[in-house]
Amino acid sequence: MSEGSREHEAPPYAPGPHEVAQPGQPPPGPLPPVPLAPSLPERVFMAVRGYFLDVDPTFLSALAPLALLAIVLFTRAPDTNYIFDEQEALLANPYVNATGGLRFVDAIHRDFWGLPPERSVGSYRPLPNFLWRALWGVSKSPFLHHFYNVLLHAVNGALLTCVAFQWTRRRGAAYLAGLAFVACAVLTEAVSGIVGIADVLGGLGAILGLLALALPGWGMPFAVFGAVLFGLFAKESALVCVPLLPLAALATAPLTHPTRPARWLRAGLALLGAGAAFVLYVELRRRWFPAPTSAELSEPLPVDASLARRVLHAALLWFHQAPLPKDPLNNPLAEADTAYRLAGALRVYWRGLVQVFLPNALSGDYSYPQEPVPERLVFPGSVAGGLMMALPPLASLWLWIGALGRERRARRTMEGIEELGVVAPEGWGRRRIVQMTAGAALLMAAVVLGGMEIVLSRSAGRGLMPSLPLPLRLVPFVGPLALGLGLVVEALGKKVSPDAGRVPRPLGYAGAAAVAVGLTWIVVSFFPHSNIPVVLPTVRAERFWYFPAIGSSLVVAMAFARLDEALGGAQARGAGQWGWPFGPGPLKKAWAVPAVIFLFFGLQCVQAYRHAMDYRSDLAFWDATRRAVPNSAKAHLNYSVMKGARNDLPARLESSKKALELAPEWPMAHVYTGDTLCRMGNAEEAWPYYREGFTLGPNEMSLIALGLQCLHDQKQLTVHDAELREMAEKQPGTWLAYLGPDTLDNAEKNNGVDPKYRPRGYNEGPKE
Repeated sequence: MSEGSREHEAPPYAPGPHEVAQPGQPPPGPLPPVPLAPSLPERVFMAVRGYFLDVDPTFLSALAPLALLAIVLFTRAPDTNYIFDEQEALLANPYVNATGGLRFVDAIHRDFWGLPPERSVGSYRPLPNFLWRALWGVSKSPFLHHFYNVLLHAVNGALLTCVAFQWTRRRGAAYLAGLAFVACAVLTEAVSGIVGIADVLGGLGAILGLLALALPGWGMPFAVFGAVLFGLFAKESALVCVPLLPLAALATAPLTHPTRPARWLRAGLALLGAGAAFVLYVELRRRWFPAPTSAELSEPLPVDASLARRVLHAALLWFHQAPLPKDPLNNPLAEADTAYRLAGALRVYWRGLVQVFLPNALSGDYSYPQEPVPERLVFPGSVAGGLMMALPPLASLWLWIGALGRERRARRTMEGIEELGVVAPEGWGRRRIVQMTAGAALLMAAVVLGGMEIVLSRSAGRGLMPSLPLPLRLVPFVGPLALGLGLVVEALGKKVSPDAGRVPRPLGYAGAAAVAVGLTWIVVSFFPHSNIPVVLPTVRAERFWYFPAIGSSLVVAMAFARLDEALGGAQARGAGQWGWPFGPGPLKKAWAVPAVIFLFFGLQCVQAYRHAMDYRSDLAFWDATRRAVPNSAKAHLNYSVMKGARNDLPARLESSKKALELAPEWPMAHVYTGDTLCRMGNAEEAWPYYREGFTLGPNEMSLIALGLQCLHDQKQLTVHDAELREMAEKQPGTWLAYLGPDTLDNAEKNNGVDPKYRPRGYNEGPKE
C-alpha cells in the first residue's frame, strides 16, 4: 500500500496497561496520520502561487503572463481587415506607402496621417509613422500591425508592475497593478485598433518616466528627459508628464530613495528633465512641422487685455498647435457656448470614468447625437463629473499629508532602534566630498553661464547661440544644472530608512503615496482630452483613457491590497507580506477578497474580449458600434457602407435612412442615401437626396463627385443639367460651382467626373 494512503488504515495494535511492548512491535498509542501527497490541482495552485508571490517581480517575470493575457484578450482574427481610421492611417498614408518620393526620415515633416503641415488636422506623431514605415515592407497585413500593439501593451503592464513593486515592495499588489492595466477593458480600442499605437507608445514613455524616478539624482533627470521626449513624439498627450512626473517624484521619493529622500529637490530634478524635453519637442516641431497658426491666435489681443491673458496667448503662440478641425458631427460640443460645453464635457468625463471601473457597452464611436449638447447646465452627469474632477486631487493631498506623518513616525521609531544598537552616523567620506564639490561647481557654472546668456540676449542680442530662440539657448545649461543638483542630492547625509527590515512596506504610507499619485494622475492626464481647455475633433473616445488608466491601475491595486489586509487581519495574512490572495489566513472572511478580485477582473476580461471581437472585420465593428451606441448617426452610416461593399444594398439603404433620421442636416447622410438608391437603379428617386446633400455641403468635394459619377453611370446626369447649373451659380467659389459644370461639360471625355477628383475607393491606397 502506498505511503500516501496510510492515513486511512486501521490504527495499529497498542499493548494494554499490563502488557509490555515486545521488540518489533509499535510503541503504545496510535501513530499520527501521514498527510496525503498534494493532488495535481494543488501542485498547480502552489506553482502559480510561487511564481507570483515567492520571488520579487522583474520585468521579464511580469511580461510573460501579461503578454499571454493581452494576446488572449485583444488579438484580432488573422483574416481581419483595416477598420475605420486604420484605412486613412496606413492604406491612404502617403508617408507609409512612400508615395511622391518620401524618404524614411520624412516622418518628422508629416502628421500622423502622412499629410504635410498645410493639410494637417493637428496630430504630429512621427514615432508611429517610423514604426509603420519600417514594418510596411515586411507585411501589409492588418494583423501584424495590430499584434505588435498588443505586445507593447503587455510591455507597459510589466513596466507598471515594476513601478508598483518599487514603491510598495508588495509582490501581490505589484502584479495586481500590472493586471489591472493590461486587462482594463476600456483600453480595447487603443490596443486592438492599429491607430492606438500612438497611445500605447505615449504610455510607454510615461511609465518609463515613472521608473526613472528611482535612479540616482545625477541620472534621473536625463532618463526622465528621454522618456518624456519619446512619449511626446509618440503622442502629444504625453505633455501631461511635465507636471505629473515631478508630482510623482515628490510623493514617492521616500519610497524610491528611503535614506536620501530629498523630495523637493528630486521633484525639481524631474521637472528639469520633463520641462527640457517639452521645450525641445516644441521647438523641433515648430521647425520640422511648420503648421499654420489657428485663426483665433492670429487675431491680436485687445489693448486692455489682462496680463494673464497676454501670457496665455504668448504661450499658445509659442506652442504652435496646428489648427484642429471642428466638426459638429464628431463633436457636438464644438458649437456649444462655454458653459454648456463644460457641462457636456463633465458628463463625458463621468461616463468614461465609470467605464474604466465598470465597463458596460464599449464602443469605437460616440458621434452625434450620442453625446449631444446638454439642455441644462446642472444635471446628474455634470455634477458627478465636476465632483470627480475636483475631489481626487484633494484626496491625493490628504493622503500625501497622512503618508508624510506616518513616514516620519516610522523614521523616529527606527532612529530609536538604531540608537539602542549604537549605530555610528555617516561621515564625510572621500566620495561624498567629491560629489558635493563637483555638484556645487556644476551648479554655479550652469547658473552663471545661463544668466549671462539671458543678459546678453536681452541687452545686446548676442550670446553663445544668437540665432536660436531663448528657450533653446537655455536647454544646454539644463544638463549641467541637473547633473550638479543630482550630485548634491546624492551627497546629502543619510537618513534612517523608515522601513528598514520591513518588507513589504506598510500601506499606511507606501500605499497612500501610490494612491495619491494615481488619483491625481487620472484627472490631470485626462484633462487635455476633456474638451474643457480646448475643443477637440472628437467628443469622446475610449483610447483617451490610456494615460489615465496608469493611475487607475495603481488605485485599484492598492485598494485590493488594503481590503485584503483589513479583512484578513495582520496575523491571518502575515501583515500582508505576500498580499493577495494566497495568504495562510484561516479566517473565512479573508476569502471575500479573492472573490471580489475575481469578479472585478472577470468583468474586465470578459468585456475586453467581447469588444476586441468587434474588430474581427469592418462589418462586425460597425455592427457592434451601432448596437452599443444606437444614437450615433455615424455608426449607422458606416455600417451601411460596409453592407454596400458587400453588395447588400437593401440593408445599406435601411441603415442610411436611419443615419439620416438621426442627423437630418448631415450632407453625407443625404448623399450616401441617394447613392444607395442610384446604385439600386432608382436614380430619379435618388436625385432629391443628392440635391439636398449638395446644398448642405457645397464644399464636400468627394461627396459631390460621388453623386455626379453615379448619375452619369445611370444616364441621369444630363436630365438634371439645368438644375445643377442653377445650384452651382448660387454657390460661387465652392466645389459644387466647379465640379457641377465641369462634369456636365466634360462627361464624355472623362467618362463622368474628372478622375483626379473622384473619391478614393474603399480599402484603396493613397491617391497620387
